[in-house]
Amino acid sequence: MKQLLENWGKFINEQLEHYEMECVLKAEPDTQIYGSIFNKIRAVEGVTILKTSEKMQQDVQGNKYIQLNIKIMLPHGMSLGEFKYEFNEKMRTLTDDEGDRIISSRILGNPQLVDPD
Repeated sequence: MKQLLENWGKFINEQLEHYEMECVLKAEPDTQIYGSIFNKIRAVEGVTILKTSEKMQQDVQGNKYIQLNIKIMLPHGMSLGEFKYEFNEKMRTLTDDEGDRIISSRILGNPQLVDPD
């Protein structure tokens, strides 16, 4: 029983470690990012939106750009590289309630490991 409790403590500490990353999303002009899209991002396993780091911007075609800081807790058995690939693929399939979509997703730099201590 003592060994079980020691291992349980180690397991909990390992789960507290997480990564943080910045990503930029490019969306169609009429996309409702702050409602529908944010809720769908939050539904991705292991993802928490920490904040938007800059004000939403638009290009000359009217496409929206938003930069997000995201916390990642890797799903069991998934590597960071696999997670980044799956995350980008998932972002490109997101649409709001009217069918407007995310055009592209780009992760800025490498996700940084955050130690819980």
